[in-house]
This record gives sequence, structure tokens and C-alpha cells, in this order.
Amino acid sequence: MLLLAAALFLIANRAAYRGYFQDDELNNVSWTRDIPVSGYVKAIVSPVFFTNNFRPVGHFYYRQMSLWYGLDFPKYLPLMHLAHILNIWLVWLLARRLGLSPLAASLGTALFVYHMAVFEIYWKPMYVFDLFCATFTLATILLYARRQYILAFCAFWLAYKSKELAVMIPLVLACYEFWLAEKKNWKPLIPFFAVALSFGLQGVLMNPNVDNDYTFRFTPEAFQTSLTFYASKILLIPYAGLALLPLPFLVRDRRLWFGCAIMCLFFVPLLFLPGRLYSAYCYLPLTGLALLVAALASHKNLTPVVALLCVAWISWNVAITRRIQRATLAVDNENRSYVEALVELARASPNARVFVYDGRPAALYPWGIDGALRFLYHRVPELYSIEEKEAGQVIKLPDVALLKWNPVDRKLNVLSSRMQTPYVTMNGQTPLWQFGGGWYSQEESFRWIAPHASAQLLRPAVAREFEIIVNIPEEQIKHTGPIDVSVTADGAEIGKSRFTKAGIHTSHWPAPKTQSGQINVEIRVTPEYRPSNGDTRRLGVAIVGFGFK
Repeated sequence: MLLLAAALFLIANRAAYRGYFQDDELNNVSWTRDIPVSGYVKAIVSPVFFTNNFRPVGHFYYRQMSLWYGLDFPKYLPLMHLAHILNIWLVWLLARRLGLSPLAASLGTALFVYHMAVFEIYWKPMYVFDLFCATFTLATILLYARRQYILAFCAFWLAYKSKELAVMIPLVLACYEFWLAEKKNWKPLIPFFAVALSFGLQGVLMNPNVDNDYTFRFTPEAFQTSLTFYASKILLIPYAGLALLPLPFLVRDRRLWFGCAIMCLFFVPLLFLPGRLYSAYCYLPLTGLALLVAALASHKNLTPVVALLCVAWISWNVAITRRIQRATLAVDNENRSYVEALVELARASPNARVFVYDGRPAALYPWGIDGALRFLYHRVPELYSIEEKEAGQVIKLPDVALLKWNPVDRKLNVLSSRMQTPYVTMNGQTPLWQFGGGWYSQEESFRWIAPHASAQLLRPAVAREFEIIVNIPEEQIKHTGPIDVSVTADGAEIGKSRFTKAGIHTSHWPAPKTQSGQINVEIRVTPEYRPSNGDTRRLGVAIVGFGFK
């Protein structure tokens, strides 16, 4: 049964090997190799809470993978998949340890084999922390049930060093002692509770996250938000998870109560973190759900029902896999395209130190770009966004690497800051180093500016006119009314235009009578535009192209 489950799981997730890193993974790959093995050993044995979210067990995995395989993504997955298969076996062993028959244990475990709520656990190394935490948590419960207390405590310690969710393990062990132990023995629980209390108090008192997504919020609103989210993920139906809570009162089986307790207890810390709602966090609580279902299946009158539900469950999860896989691979392909271009850059320009990025894949945040560059150049890069104030000055430095993401072609163009042009078009070859302040990232074939933006242009001696092309959306005209755009060159006015209709408009004016060479062009727009879609930027107008002709 285990071999069959493993084979079906690997077949269902074979497309994962065509995936790629996300931003958090690139960030972890970049720095974990800088810490020596001794540093991880010290972190694992240390009783101190790490305020920087350092999880030595999971981060050591990143260290070794990055040293062995670099950015070869597929080679990161086999160990994760083997860990999940091990967890399947541990869930089954725990169900058998609770006295459940092989058939009941298998039916319950089948629900844990493949669950689309935790799809990212199977595909993304970022969630190796949850994966390893579940492994050591299941080992802790099994060893404790066998009264191997020292080994159980070691496994508990490693579970916590994998992820802080393991702080709830002592309560799970207390539930086992209260409901299922033949002879009650509470003394071995003392060190478990002492460690959990120590780490728990340190986590609350030393948590540096005062007001961000990692802040615990003990409010009814936070609880309701989190409960609604996870109750809708556990069975992939809105709020359906709440229907499991009455089962312990309807079915008088302590093994079912224990499974329900595992599921609920490991959700408790998550219910007060409304800023960190990820369905992959259901992975450890799902082990409790598997035991709950196994306990239901042990009742003869319910066995056929549970068996049919398991078959339907697995079929349903496999059926919706393709849709999720397609969306995930589309995102991963963009990240791969971006990072592979950085790899080529590192080969061609190994001494580059300053980077300015203009646009990025939707799922690749700045810390991912920073991580990829740090990994490739073996040092902390000097990285700026084109939207930062400092970028206007940095971009004028010699030999700056300009990372221009083309969202249409989904390719990264790396440009040289030595080129100067008289005309700027918003495409993959836009010379960002000619921009001053007031420019935002590329969007399709245009770029928004603030109400005031500047740029440096090369004025050819043969230039006869100055052109500007703007793209005005319908929503902007409705919101602001007529839009006035004026352009100056070295302080002298080139021309003004008023736009009263949506669409793409082109304005031409005679080129100013100035000397050829580099001049400063300023664009001013009134009134400013504040979008109603939650965008907090102060916008002027969307520029398609401008310059001398």
C-alpha cells in the first residue's frame, strides 16, 4: 500500500520537476551556504528563540542543496518527496499504534497522501519547514506512545527547530496520555511543557514583528478571518472544515477525539496570524484529519462510506491538479526566464556590482532578485528599483547593469548604461539610465510618470521636432477631466497639449533651438491622477514614447 501510494503520488506530481524557484527560495539559497555546519549545530542545540525566523533544520537543507546543486531546481525535489512519503508511512504507523485495523489506517492515510490544499508542499522547497516539522512531530508522538521518552524529546526538539508550530506538541501528548494511555504517566511531559513554555514566552516577548504580517493579533476579527480561511481549505469546500468539529460528540471513540485534537491544536497558532494565510500551513493539521477519518473507518457501519469518500476524494483532487499545475508552471517559467538571464549576465560581467531593475515577474519580489544576484556573485548586490529616488542618480554611473523585464515577451533584457539615445520608446530596450526622477515601472507598452518627471536626451544637430506619445485610459479622463501636459528642455518650453479624450495621442512641436548634445527634458502633468483601485501612486500620465525626431 505504501509503495502504491508513493507511485501514485510521484506520478501525479511529475510535472513539479518542470517548476522553478520562487522569491523566498532564491533568498534562502543565497545566504544559507554562508553559515558553516558548526553554526547550524549550535543553532539546533540552542534553547534561545531566534527573532530572525532562523529555522536551522530547514535552512540546513537549503545550505546543502545550494552547495550540491546550485540553481538546478529539479534536484531539490526528490528529498522533499521522500520526506512526504515517509510522513505517509508515519501517519499509518501512528494509526496502527492507536489500535486501528490495517484497512481503517489505510483509508485514513489515503486522505493524507494527496491533498490539493497543500499542493505547494509537494512543489515548492519553501515549505520544507512544514514538511520536516510534520516528520519530527509524527515521530515524537509515535516514540512517546511507545514510551521512548528521550528519543521522543529529541524528535520534539528537532520539530521545533524545523518550525515553531511544534510548540503545540506537548498538548497533543497530554491528550494522548489522557485519552489513550493504558497507564497514566504525567511526569515525562514536564520537560516537553517546560521547553514549549520557554520558547512560547520568548516568542511572545522577543518577537520583533510589532505591526506586520508576522504579528500575532489576538482579536475576534483576526480569529474569524483565519478560521474562515482554514475551515474552507481543510476539505476544499467553503466552511466545510467546521463540520468536523461536532464529530467527537457524535462518535464516541477516543481515537477520533485524539485525531480531532491534533488537527485543532496545530491550527491554534495560525488562527491569530491573519497576515500569514497560506493553505500549505494545513499540512501538519492534516495528519490529525487522517487519524480522525481512520477512526471513523474503524466502525463497521461506516467503513464502506469512508472508503467511497476516499475514492471520490482522491479522484477529485487529481482532477483539479491540472488547472493548478498550469497556473504554477506559467509563473515558474517567468521566474526561470528572469533568473537564467541573470546567470548569463554573471558569466558575461562577473565584476558587476550595481543593478537597477525595471519591472519584474509578478511572482518574483525584490528579495528574490537580490537573492539570485547574491548567489551568482557571491556577495551582497547593490540593487535598486527604477522607482526609488536613488535610482535616478545611480543609473547615471558607468557600467550599471540595467535589468529590464518585458512583460509581453516574458524576457529579461540586460542593458548597458553607456548608450545614449535622442528618442525613448517604452519597450525592452528602454535606456533607463536616461531617466531622472518621477518614473514608474514598465506596464505593457507604456510607463506611468508622476505629475513631474525628468529625463536626459541626446539632441542631434539635425533634429527638427520633438514628439511625445501618451496613453490616456478612460478611467483617468472620467476621474480628472481634461489633462494638460507641458514639456521643457533645459528650462525652455517646448510645447503644451491638452487631452480631453481617452486613447493614444501624439503631440509634435518644433525642436528647441539649443546646441546639440545632452539636454534635460522635464514633463509636467496637471491635474494629478489617483486611481481608485487601491494604487497609492501619484500619477501624471502614461508615456508610450518621447524625444527628438
